[in-house]
Amino acid sequence: MNRGSMRPVKWRPLYSAVILGVVSLALVSCGKKGPPFLPKTDIPFKVEGLKGRWTNDAVLLQGNIPALKRHKKSRPGVTGCRVYHVRYSLKNPPCEGCPIKYPGFQEIRGEILAGEEFLCEISVEKKEGIHFFEVRLIGPEGMAGPPSNRVKLTAEN
Repeated sequence: MNRGSMRPVKWRPLYSAVILGVVSLALVSCGKKGPPFLPKTDIPFKVEGLKGRWTNDAVLLQGNIPALKRHKKSRPGVTGCRVYHVRYSLKNPPCEGCPIKYPGFQEIRGEILAGEEFLCEISVEKKEGIHFFEVRLIGPEGMAGPPSNRVKLTAEN
């Protein structure tokens, strides 16, 4: 092949455009600028042995918080809880042990502790299906603790 017959490719404008694009993307997307900080820690308290039962148009959730034994003198600052709830059809229940996805939660503020016992009543319509509940305690700054075990309640018409 004759080198003189090939047209030379002008790489300089192409390289310049690519470099300019990469640099501008790096400047725009390099993250939040600000001083470093430590994230707020979650509260360490967890509801264990969570149980539930239907009461009229509500569900009464009860459990224990064993870690409160170590904090008898200084109250731990539990200000409420988040109750996660989801309902599945009786015809299409999730498998036992499968992860459950909760679409949201209802936040309960106020007194939910009686000594080392957790006690919370949440308004839930008793629709036919399989209802799952999970609870997380909330600290003074709105930080949530670890999840409780999940409770399964069935409602049949």
